[in-house]
Amino acid sequence: MARAGLVVRFLQPCAVAAFVVLLSACGGGGDGGGGGEPVRTVTTVTVTSPTNTLKQGDTVQLTAVAKDQFGAVMTGTTATWSSSAPTVATVSSTGLLQALAGGSVTVTATISGVAGTLALTITPRVTTAVTVSSPTTSLAVGETAQLTAVARDQFGDVIPGKAATWSASDAKVATVSSIGLLQAVAPGMVVATATIDAVPGSLTLTVVPGTVASVTVNAPTLTPKEGDTVQLTAVARDQFDNLVPGVTATWSVSDATLAAISTTGLLQTYATGTVQARATVAGVTGAVSLAVSAIKVSVTFGAKEVVFDYTTDRCEDLDLPDQAARFVRAEDGSLVLIAGNAPKHYLSRGANFDSLKRVCNQAALVSADLRTAESYENWEWLWVVYREGSRWHALIHNEFHDAVSSTCRVGDPSPGNPCWYNSITYAASDNGGAAYVKPSPPQHVVAPAPSVWVPPPPGATSPSGFYFAEGYRAPTNVVRAGDGYYYSLIELFPTKFSDSRGLCLMRTDRLDDPASWRAWDGSGFNLRMSSPYVTGSAAPMCTFLSRRIDGMGGGHIVYSTYLSRYVLVALTGGLVDGRCGYAISLSADLIHWSDLQLLVEAKVIFCPTVTPGPGAVETVPTSSPSLVDHADTTVNFERAGRSAYLYYTRFNDGGLDRDLVRVPITFTRVD
Repeated sequence: MARAGLVVRFLQPCAVAAFVVLLSACGGGGDGGGGGEPVRTVTTVTVTSPTNTLKQGDTVQLTAVAKDQFGAVMTGTTATWSSSAPTVATVSSTGLLQALAGGSVTVTATISGVAGTLALTITPRVTTAVTVSSPTTSLAVGETAQLTAVARDQFGDVIPGKAATWSASDAKVATVSSIGLLQAVAPGMVVATATIDAVPGSLTLTVVPGTVASVTVNAPTLTPKEGDTVQLTAVARDQFDNLVPGVTATWSVSDATLAAISTTGLLQTYATGTVQARATVAGVTGAVSLAVSAIKVSVTFGAKEVVFDYTTDRCEDLDLPDQAARFVRAEDGSLVLIAGNAPKHYLSRGANFDSLKRVCNQAALVSADLRTAESYENWEWLWVVYREGSRWHALIHNEFHDAVSSTCRVGDPSPGNPCWYNSITYAASDNGGAAYVKPSPPQHVVAPAPSVWVPPPPGATSPSGFYFAEGYRAPTNVVRAGDGYYYSLIELFPTKFSDSRGLCLMRTDRLDDPASWRAWDGSGFNLRMSSPYVTGSAAPMCTFLSRRIDGMGGGHIVYSTYLSRYVLVALTGGLVDGRCGYAISLSADLIHWSDLQLLVEAKVIFCPTVTPGPGAVETVPTSSPSLVDHADTTVNFERAGRSAYLYYTRFNDGGLDRDLVRVPITFTRVD
């Protein structure tokens, strides 16, 4: 029985073969001969992957291995591939797997009807970071840049094919389109943000001004008046016509005699004409032309009044008005009139303008009448008075007349001597302007003649037909400007051998210090007018102001609140519009003065041969005009409104008989 069982167990495996080959396959047979190779068939298929940690988007090559009934690998077989979840992963005919989404999938490879499977889990890729990049992070206004956004997953790998939603933090600085095209709009900082799967990424960019391609100069008016200030502005634009803000212009003018311009574009006009103002930004220049015109006025007059009558009011024969009339308000509110002569200068006082009386019991200033030029104490006129508190400051017009030289007039120190050596000195009063005292010489000197006095040689011809004059003379009244300085115009005769003269401007911030005055030298108030007798050499001379006002020495200045200008009134040095009389010149800064305008026609001492017309204020010789506004509340009558009084000296007989006359006038602008 045991042996029979063994035979049966041996025969069972062979039962799966066809009967016809049973004996040969099993090696059986009656005689045990005729053996051969068994037939190999696929019995198993194994699917493998190079990695079992697949992520969404991965691609891997799978392998299918077939084995026969003996467990041996069968080569040359071809598998048919399939995926249990094509939305999770697909597999190609060659076994190339593409992971499409997170999830589980079973991949099957079938060879000769035998299937093998591989179960895979694919991890989904989640956007965890977005990176925004640009070709540049600094753009000029008007430029564009194509931004890109890259999404990365939790593994730090790029996730391709992701679309971003774009935005900009400040649309006034830059905008960004739906495809990430950034447009620079204005200078500033902007943050561009790309959002993918609700994950934002950003990039900070700087927008800088564009390259300046054009400059435009703007002015509030193209027709300013002489003396006006005009604030100009420069606008720079780039090649895209966008504004380029934050730029600084360099300013210039075409004609410095017509206008000046500051570093901030503030144009100050000086004279009439057409001037071009230029602004240069980054090498690009823009310009504007302005036509500067004059302020024109007309005046109407009232009835004349005599303020000082030589016949009845003089204190002595030489007491007469020999200068422009000045007024000062005393500490008690009363008025003091300074309009006198040398060698003894008397004042007039009154409670108001209609009650002025000459004070004859005391001369306010008595000339020292020294006979040496270097003393600067000769014949002295109390020419200008300016009160500050209880201190009354005075500028003295000093004339040295050489009474020794044979080419002058021996023995005569008065203005009748043709040799004139002029200087300006200082005195002060602490007793209400009743009497003036000078500092010890030469500390009292303000503006000495630039050269030492040398008498004219024998046979010399006077340039004027009478006198040989040189030096500084006839200061205008003092006015205090908005900068806190005190100003006065002075006349300079550079040489006794020429009648050429001009006006200079001097200023100080301390009226009580004669040495503190400085004259305009063409660029600033830098000239200290020193005595040649002290330094041992001739002193530099001041620089003349506009030659338009030559010959207007000894005039008077007020600030007109009606015209918003300083007004200089003086005798005409010659004809103005074919007539003689009193002329005015206007200024905004006391340095630059306008062309003369005839204020009123009159017979004046410098035009002895010209007969005044029917509208003249006087037909007898006159001199020394000044403008005084009786309504002015300043202590020193430095201002005038539309209406004022014109004061002047009238020569009744051509000699000593001179009256001080006033006439009310009203200004009207006609430009």
